[in-house]
Amino acid sequence: MKILAPLGSLQEVEMLAENGAEEFYCGVTPMEWIEKYSPGVWLNRRNPFAGVMSLKELQNIVNASHSYNIPVYLTLNAPYYVQEQYPMLLELITRCTQDIGVDAFIVSDIGLMMAMKENVPAAVIHVSSLAAPLNTGSVQLYRELGAERIVLSRSVQIEEIAELKAAAGDIELEMFILNDGCVYEESFCHTTHNRAGAFCAQSQWEYIALPTDGNVSLNHTERQALENQVTDYREFVWFVNDCGCQLAQDGLPLGPCGLCALPELYRAGIDSLKIVGREGSPYRKLASVQLVKAVVEQVRAKAADDEIQSFARKVRNQPSFCDSGLMCYYR
Repeated sequence: MKILAPLGSLQEVEMLAENGAEEFYCGVTPMEWIEKYSPGVWLNRRNPFAGVMSLKELQNIVNASHSYNIPVYLTLNAPYYVQEQYPMLLELITRCTQDIGVDAFIVSDIGLMMAMKENVPAAVIHVSSLAAPLNTGSVQLYRELGAERIVLSRSVQIEEIAELKAAAGDIELEMFILNDGCVYEESFCHTTHNRAGAFCAQSQWEYIALPTDGNVSLNHTERQALENQVTDYREFVWFVNDCGCQLAQDGLPLGPCGLCALPELYRAGIDSLKIVGREGSPYRKLASVQLVKAVVEQVRAKAADDEIQSFARKVRNQPSFCDSGLMCYYR
């Protein structure tokens, strides 16, 4: 069960490697893509400026990471690509595989997976959570397509892992462990990470319309129940959106968290724990890696489940947030 950390630049490699990162992932947007498609079409699920800006820097990142024996995975996880984009993508994948030494590609588009296996068979595919690996059928499909790892969607829960693991066979499974949620099922959602912005995470939207016409009559209890639903949903959205995109006073990142579930994830055979936040500040990434490492070390030391959960809550240092249950990936 390895700790997978996000990278945004070469300067972060040593810092994160020395503090517990065991795998890295990052995005790159070559100038050729920017000139042809940006700003309207992103190469991966982040703004181009949230990732590596050149293949030269990517090469330096891979070299530095490999000096720590840490693999580097490259994101190609836009919701989909069109046919005319495939030649540029395949050229990028070929160069990253053969010349730069990228260890795997996190891919969302099934057509691109098939094109990679046909044109760049040496490229290793990790199926992105954007490809909707939600059930045994989808896991079996990606296994047939030659994937070596599957990143399970955030909505997958612990009780589902055993069947998914059986369907995956020898394919590795990766799950989210810290930072960034999604109000909807991300693999079916095109409302965010695009020019429109994440409007689903904005608190001013009316998520439940209260009946106001003369055809519907609500008593006080019914109206109060509906208003409570609106309030509860907005609170949930606030937690999903990293508690208002902020850090705690002690500098630790706030937002979705699966640390209490680590003993069960370990027993279930999860291979990798994904920390989200390529676009985050170096300090947020450092604090995230240190936080996950501290709890993972308890698991590796075979501490009791209740001791691990108590320790996780202690290092998070947000008892009211933990008690709410709204900050938990796996409830």
